[in-house]
Amino acid sequence: MLRARLAPLALASVAAAGCAEDPSFQVRWRLHPYTDEEVASKDAEPLVSVDQCTELGIGRVRLTTRDGADTIVDEREFPCFPRAFADPDALMPGPQVGPGNYSVTLTALGRRDVPFCADEPVVEADTDTGGEAFVPKCSEVIAADAQEVVVRETGEGKPVPGFVIVGAPECSDGVDNDRDGFTDLADPSCDGDRRGVEVGDSAGAQLVVRPQLMSGNPRAYCAGLGIAEIELAIAGPTALKRRFSCTTTAQTFTESLDPGDYQLTVTGIGYDGEPVAVPTLDPAVASFNLVPEGFRSLDIVADFTIASFLAPIEAGFSFTLAYIAAPGELALTTCTPGQGNLVLDRARITVLDADLQVVPTATLRDGANPPIPLDGVTTIACEALGQLRDVQPLVWDDAPMGHEELYLRVEAFAAGSDTPCFGNPDDPAPAAPNASLALKLPRLSDQGACAP
Repeated sequence: MLRARLAPLALASVAAAGCAEDPSFQVRWRLHPYTDEEVASKDAEPLVSVDQCTELGIGRVRLTTRDGADTIVDEREFPCFPRAFADPDALMPGPQVGPGNYSVTLTALGRRDVPFCADEPVVEADTDTGGEAFVPKCSEVIAADAQEVVVRETGEGKPVPGFVIVGAPECSDGVDNDRDGFTDLADPSCDGDRRGVEVGDSAGAQLVVRPQLMSGNPRAYCAGLGIAEIELAIAGPTALKRRFSCTTTAQTFTESLDPGDYQLTVTGIGYDGEPVAVPTLDPAVASFNLVPEGFRSLDIVADFTIASFLAPIEAGFSFTLAYIAAPGELALTTCTPGQGNLVLDRARITVLDADLQVVPTATLRDGANPPIPLDGVTTIACEALGQLRDVQPLVWDDAPMGHEELYLRVEAFAAGSDTPCFGNPDDPAPAAPNASLALKLPRLSDQGACAP
């Protein structure tokens, strides 16, 4: 039985590392299914579930730190999906090392906590245990990523979140991908090729559904759009439906299908169980043919744009404002940002359409008082904005009088001045139905009435 060898300088546990030292750098990683192409961090889905690890056969991740002489100075392991990763901003601690240049490698570990090999590993006696244990050796390790990290100060905690681990090919990942009872090279479809794809006796397809909300609008979220679940429907000789909770994380389905012609559709399902949106799919993947014992791998981008909804959405959105007095300073929510005498007197709030033109019907809810028009002219007292933050419902639709995109422009003024001191006139914030926009407004002027 193979077992992984502990590094001579000891594999540090997360707890031991965190209690004894301040890390000089911290890491976070993303996963991506196997591909021959290089994958940038922005092209890999965030790691948000242990299921993503299971699909790729990854149990743990090893962090190895080498100094400029290529000597290993630290090696530690983490679960593939640490509990802390439930926080999308969480990082895992590296070692405490002094200033210098370091090569940092993250290596995925599969069954028996061993790396994934491009070739058949050679099993050697472990000299550290006097030959009582055995260690698999790879001539080429895959499912790993390396970065150069510059540490300027011991224990500075530098964030290094851009690692991407590309999974091993199906015939090397330790997973029965086609669910035929055979794994990796034991599967006849691999035919001895560790970089092959597992395919059962019948035809099959691997379908990767990549949901998007409003073309990647960062303010859009499933509940705000009224989507509870997403359904993938496969129509053809083998008809199937697969549902999953609404998410923007890619979902992978490997299905055994009879040969023939197939049609794919993706549908957003509302909280009442009824369809609410049907995104348009790329025709190149929406229709496909399977030959006997054939296999297709399809990447399905399902963009839930406003135009894909079956009925208009009537919804407003809310916002909060904070002001950044100078680069690097904290954003403050008071009308007296900074250390000086500047007092913000009022703000002009404007809702813009897709062409960045004023939406004249947009208004701000003002309790029992009449709504305040957001017409690009009316201003609102700064002190009142802590209570006035809800833009009243608008119609989101691709039909006339509706809006597929909306943006919020804010300009804040000092008393007696028409020159905005803070705002986002050149970069209005995208809005979405029922979204909450936390806007941090940069300084636009520090002259005249805007002087600190």
